[in-house]
Amino acid sequence: MIFHRTHRWAPLPDERLATLPEGSIVRVVVGRRALAVARVDGVLRGMEDRCPHQAALLSKGFVKDGHVVCAVHRFHYHAATGACRMAMTGPVAVFPLREAGGRVEVGLPATALRLFGRDLIIRGGK
Repeated sequence: MIFHRTHRWAPLPDERLATLPEGSIVRVVVGRRALAVARVDGVLRGMEDRCPHQAALLSKGFVKDGHVVCAVHRFHYHAATGACRMAMTGPVAVFPLREAGGRVEVGLPATALRLFGRDLIIRGGK
């Protein structure tokens, strides 16, 4: 019996995502969590829609050189890692996204119990 961190895949039922143009960013809410979803280098990237600096909405910003840029103070967050380019604030939380058959899913943090080679999610993300 082993407890480990994993992801609980949840659908993002937003028709804009399948056709989101390169460099665009939108706000998507799943459960109680708001995400800023951007298409960067042809890949959908998801991060918490809150700038760690002063809580501005990152979905109101723009994409530049692989970073999501906060519209308020121009902090740059790497779309894949969430790291702040200027190292003046902490990183923003990022979430894995997967696209298949026109559907988009987000991997939310979860704790699982591995029992006989199978994972049982016992606590999912908010």
